[in-house]
Amino acid sequence: MRLIAAVLALAFAGASHAQLPPDLRLETVFAAGTFSSPLAVRHAGDGSGRYFVVQRGGVVRVVRDGVLLATPLVSISVPTSGERGLLGLAFHPNYNGSSERRFYLSYTSSASGNPHAIAEFQTQVGNPDVADAGSRREVISVPDLASNHNGGDLQFGPDGYLYWAIGDGGPQGDPHGFAQCLWSKPADNNPSNCSPGAGTNYYLLGKILRIDPTPTTSATAEMCAATPGQPAGYSIPPNNPFVGSSNTCDEIVHYGMRNPWRISFDRLNGDLYVGDVGQGNWEETTRIPFNNFGFNLGWRCFEGTVAYNSTGPCNPTPAVLMPFQTYNHSAGRCSITGGYRYRGPIVALQNTYFSGDACTGEVFYAQFDGTNWTPGVGSVQVFNNNNPSFGFYGLTGFGEDEEGNLYMPNMSNGALYRFTVTLYANGFE
Repeated sequence: MRLIAAVLALAFAGASHAQLPPDLRLETVFAAGTFSSPLAVRHAGDGSGRYFVVQRGGVVRVVRDGVLLATPLVSISVPTSGERGLLGLAFHPNYNGSSERRFYLSYTSSASGNPHAIAEFQTQVGNPDVADAGSRREVISVPDLASNHNGGDLQFGPDGYLYWAIGDGGPQGDPHGFAQCLWSKPADNNPSNCSPGAGTNYYLLGKILRIDPTPTTSATAEMCAATPGQPAGYSIPPNNPFVGSSNTCDEIVHYGMRNPWRISFDRLNGDLYVGDVGQGNWEETTRIPFNNFGFNLGWRCFEGTVAYNSTGPCNPTPAVLMPFQTYNHSAGRCSITGGYRYRGPIVALQNTYFSGDACTGEVFYAQFDGTNWTPGVGSVQVFNNNNPSFGFYGLTGFGEDEEGNLYMPNMSNGALYRFTVTLYANGFE
């Protein structure tokens, strides 16, 4: 009972003062060199306890009962120049390895137009650790301009639909205005224009999409990533915010982002967290309450909470959902890497949101009392890890296992780390 009381006291202290357990540390789960450019950790939600490490080069590794299996779940060919590669993994919410075997990969393609794409696979009958290579089905493809600002994260929401984050196309400052445009348009250096024109027309850049990837359907005129009247590899949720409006892409659920590199859902209440990489000064993370759709997150009108541009679609200033966390590029910081709201077995970490910076390798934490975040906008609190082997420059993602343990892959050195405390590491919760 004294142990439980002590842990609860730490939990309450953390909730009000953004404190962490004094013995919190990052333990090394797999040593440096184990993985090749790991950037995400995901689980299947099937009760197996397995988790999966996504490698940017196109391979997904399987960890079962603490052992890294020799055979990968899947391996696909992807370009890796710039920021390209295999960028996201999500299992169907009803995945059980038998009657439901589907999972989805988000990747950049080498096809003409440098598209972003999602492919569906199924695990083998009788072997849920390995994909059936012949089951591959292309779900959706979105053309792009450059090799950067790809976003690429993939998550099933608590509503059962698939959310996909895509960056603004790559040119600095979003000169074409893709992030604020809800329809399709060419790369015309005219952010005031939001309508099709000559040459290649682009769509769904700088957005989070929400689709049902499981059925195929005949595409409607406002399914921007499909050909009207032809079979599509996905369908549109009927309550998507721009369904029923003219000249707006029905796939969009949120817009106005520069490079939403990582997104996550709070497994307790369904809130969506978006880590959007900034331009030259500010990094930002936004919380979108569960079952709220159609938000403008501000880019290129705002970088963080600071006005960035006041022309085109930014004049007059649009209504924007502002981030709860921002920080500037001081001390070598450069790129937000979100991030999960911790809901795992370490009681004292409950209610804590963890994120970090890709350039410094710092891990940030913040806590929410239902009204305010600690720390507030414009600053971060840094977790001082007592594991010196973590290193820097490789923090590009986080991930959960089925129990809610929080992992951090290091894309630079190929290691995998997990948050733990001494008591929990010794078998106590």
